[in-house]
Amino acid sequence: MKILLGVGLLVIILQSISGYNEEKVEEVAKWNRVEYEFLPKPEFSSVGPYKYYIPENNNIASFGFHPASKLVVVTIGRLRPGVPTSLGAYCLNEFNFGKSPRIWGFPNYEINELHDVDFLRGTEEERGRKVWNKPGDLTRTEKYYYNNFHNKYPYLQQIPFYDKPFPIKVGPFYDLDRIISVFHVTVDEKCNRLFFIDNGQVQYNQSATYAIQKPALVVMELPANGCHSRVFPIVRRTELPDKIIEKGSYGFAHVVLDYQSESSCDDLFLYITNPLYNFLMVYDFKNNDFWTIDHQTFQPILTESSFVFDKTFEYQMPLGLYSVSLGFPNEAGDRTAYYTQKAGTAQYEVSTRVFKEKSNPVTTVEDFAIMGYRECKHQSSKTVIDYTYGVMFYAEIQTNQVRCWNIKKPLNPDNIGVVFESENFVGGIQMFIDSQGYLWFHSSEVPVIFASELPLDLTKVNNRIFRIKVSDAILGTVCEN
Repeated sequence: MKILLGVGLLVIILQSISGYNEEKVEEVAKWNRVEYEFLPKPEFSSVGPYKYYIPENNNIASFGFHPASKLVVVTIGRLRPGVPTSLGAYCLNEFNFGKSPRIWGFPNYEINELHDVDFLRGTEEERGRKVWNKPGDLTRTEKYYYNNFHNKYPYLQQIPFYDKPFPIKVGPFYDLDRIISVFHVTVDEKCNRLFFIDNGQVQYNQSATYAIQKPALVVMELPANGCHSRVFPIVRRTELPDKIIEKGSYGFAHVVLDYQSESSCDDLFLYITNPLYNFLMVYDFKNNDFWTIDHQTFQPILTESSFVFDKTFEYQMPLGLYSVSLGFPNEAGDRTAYYTQKAGTAQYEVSTRVFKEKSNPVTTVEDFAIMGYRECKHQSSKTVIDYTYGVMFYAEIQTNQVRCWNIKKPLNPDNIGVVFESENFVGGIQMFIDSQGYLWFHSSEVPVIFASELPLDLTKVNNRIFRIKVSDAILGTVCEN
């Protein structure tokens, strides 16, 4: 009997170490090669000096899911040429799990389209200084292209993306409100919206930068019948003010929503990370106002900026503040904001009261606190908190693991559990929890695309989307209670 008990205990321990409930993780979708539905141009055509579609350069960088419509929105970062659309989508209920859905441009291809003239303006030196397109600065060729754009796509005038017929604005191409390059999206189930930052420029292989339009916050409706209608109105598009762009004009990543009222869709603050320039951008949605927060703990830890992707590819990524997740609200409506750098293994905390006080941005040492460490080589790209169980989940970059921590316990390696570990889970970038109690996470080749010029190997699976019920994820781990 003692032997049997000992063996049983050993099995439990081994299961906890290797990912206790791996068998309950569902592989929702996977792609060797990202293929598109009804591309508006021939695959072999060109845009400027680049080929229109280069399969080896198309990688799903991140994603979001809207349960009410079954819509999955994906981002294909324009870090290399040959990407037809920066935002794409497919409908979950139109494909069996484990398949490779064909992607369609979201909300359509035209609004994501790059033009020949985007690559003609200015010199390389000017582009390096982020010289944006200016009103009245159109060449003769550009004016012709602009004036004939609506003739090329007359049916766009019937799509309710704009308050007036399309196109109606006079001036530079960024007035067409295009979507140039998006890294992450955030689905808002409370008010059925999609939030993201369009970075407004493409940076190919870290060598050629084209500043096409100013970065902007974009908010879109997600109707319950969206998969059928494929109509997703833009309800707000706000260019970032110059004071923000001067701090950092590129690299905006995750958007975190902090509602201040249960009954209002307008009374909320947005916390938007910029790991490239190491600051937090705050947006007061109700008052349409931006400001930034800076702190030394937002900076990358250079000694922890070396990574090994998929056990073979070594690279440097000295990125700072990357992920913010929010705890439970107190009586004043403030929450604990848990944050981490991408190049770092520490977890920090600060009250959202500090973020929301634009008029008093001065902080004290006591406002920001370190909570603990996740261990060496356990850098995280995304964290999320489940409010039913009070558990934080980590998408880790180089351990092939999803891990968890019960926020009621001290943060140390003994209190961190393994939810999932697999050779099929590499470079975890995105993670979120939906209203149905599913934890979603993603395996992606972002490090290869971001830090090298190596083409994707289209003979292997390069992108996978997973999900598991939160209750199953923590079952039998140290996070359960």
